[in-house]
Amino acid sequence: MPKTIIVPDNFTYVPIFLTLSCQLRCSYCINFHGDDLLKGRRMTKDDWINGLNKLQIRPGLPITLQGGEPTIYKHFYDVVNGVDNRIEMELLTNLEIDVDKFCQNIAPGRIKRRQDDYPAIRVSYHHGQSNFKELMARVWELTKRGYSIAVWEVGHPGYIDDVHERQRQATSLGVDYRVKEFLGPWNGKNYGTLGYSDAVNSDKLRHCDCRTSELLIAPDGHIFRCHSDLYSGRLPIGHLLDEEPPKLGEWRYCDVYGKCNSCDIRVQTKPYKAVGHTSVQIKNISEPYADSRQIFNVVNTYGKK
Repeated sequence: MPKTIIVPDNFTYVPIFLTLSCQLRCSYCINFHGDDLLKGRRMTKDDWINGLNKLQIRPGLPITLQGGEPTIYKHFYDVVNGVDNRIEMELLTNLEIDVDKFCQNIAPGRIKRRQDDYPAIRVSYHHGQSNFKELMARVWELTKRGYSIAVWEVGHPGYIDDVHERQRQATSLGVDYRVKEFLGPWNGKNYGTLGYSDAVNSDKLRHCDCRTSELLIAPDGHIFRCHSDLYSGRLPIGHLLDEEPPKLGEWRYCDVYGKCNSCDIRVQTKPYKAVGHTSVQIKNISEPYADSRQIFNVVNTYGKK
């Protein structure tokens, strides 16, 4: 019988990427780097259920179903209800769903955090893609039916006034609507509060050692130490169904410092995380070693550069 995967007590996030596909087509999507993300097999519902039920995880740390858009994974409801109830669960979604079908298949208490001050269903509004009125109606309906839910929108500097106006309107409707820090380049400037300022979108590569406090599981079940590795399919440290589970939370060598993903080195602001926390810690950063020809072939936070 496969061994239990022991999630270290200091881990703060367990994202489960059921799929990297999405029905929206946002030009600014942080998850999209080209066709490479849409290739490769997806796990069956039984593999997901059996694999996730192997997790030995502390109370208060949920698994986070996400993507892409997790609700378009064809066995989404089977996975939600097949995972053992001892494992807490939360959801990141664009909420392009049939609300009645969702409520028929998932009870409010199934997707729920022990920290009730932080919503368990976190909806993302996508500028230029989401229909604001329809999305607010779905969120309000789920709120009335007892689901823990709120909406986030990225505070993009290119249309920040529109973001704040949507937040004002949503709040007037009784919807919890929050603005999330923009991460990435805009008009020649990199945005985001990052713990390692030269680790993203650099024109140089360096060696380093890094250690994660997250357990990232890709659609094919492979486990990665960071979002940069996951999105590029680079050097998985194991697989969810491996008989011998990977060692988590160890320092590991990396040779693509400079093409980190902002999500991994963003200084966290969530109330249940330590002040100044970054998901990945980095040390022993070397001098640059790569030229522009090598860098072109490394998947970057925002595509190939």
